[in-house]
Amino acid sequence: MTVSRGSAHLTEVERKELLEQIADCCMRQGNYHLATKKYTQAGKKGHAMRALLKSGDTEKIVFFAGVSRQRDIYVMAANYLQSLDWRKDPEIMKNIISFYTKGRALDLLAGFYEACAQVEIDDYQNYEKAFGALSEACKCLNKAKSRSGDETDQRFAELTQRLALIKRFIQARRLYEEDPAAAVLECESLLEEDDLDPAVRVGDVFGFLVEHHCQHGNYQKAWARLEEMRRLYPSVNVSLYVSQQSLEALQNAAGIRLRPGDATHTHRDTDNTLTHNGEDEEEEVEEDENLDD
Repeated sequence: MTVSRGSAHLTEVERKELLEQIADCCMRQGNYHLATKKYTQAGKKGHAMRALLKSGDTEKIVFFAGVSRQRDIYVMAANYLQSLDWRKDPEIMKNIISFYTKGRALDLLAGFYEACAQVEIDDYQNYEKAFGALSEACKCLNKAKSRSGDETDQRFAELTQRLALIKRFIQARRLYEEDPAAAVLECESLLEEDDLDPAVRVGDVFGFLVEHHCQHGNYQKAWARLEEMRRLYPSVNVSLYVSQQSLEALQNAAGIRLRPGDATHTHRDTDNTLTHNGEDEEEEVEEDENLDD
């Protein structure tokens, strides 16, 4: 199905039109690789890339983007690669960054760095790596500001604020070994920030405080922080933020058993006892005096 160049029967324009018609036919039949070849022969590289994207052949998509050297094709390839499980494949991440860079899609590259930062926070609680990724996003937006105007300026300002909050949390955790009291004060200050989340997960800060109080045997303060977190976020799974060891110690001191992900609350009754509200049942537990200070 190849129409030779220099055919006596067809002009070059007619030859390319025929090749494109053949490619269209291949697309309708689901023969995406052949369609890619025919679109390429017809000089329609954008169409050829879209055919490859339909095929889902990642290796060929990466190769084609590399040899095509066109900005729009680089961007299409990077967009496709983001739909894959790039979190577990460093090579895919590398190609996404490379293609967005070559395609000069700085706003999209910034968005990818933001996604990387969120993965580091949500999956690994690694705020140091998240800070690095967001710093790269800021660099991209700073370069793009002159081209995009007010919307990019606003994104840049928001990212800068997120970086500042993450930096404070990182510094608080580093400070803890030499000055626990100062670290705790900084975390308590962070909880007063209206825009703390999504820069820093509120649960991570509460978890830090609960762990601190448990380690020092201040179970009443630890319980108060745990209850505050569960009141603000009823569906929170506290075991994501507090170690099992600390939860066990806290539950033993409070005389209450919490289920992982339990969305119910405990509250203080008028007689100063802690009550655990289930679906329709109440259970009295030991009074606050039983919690070690």
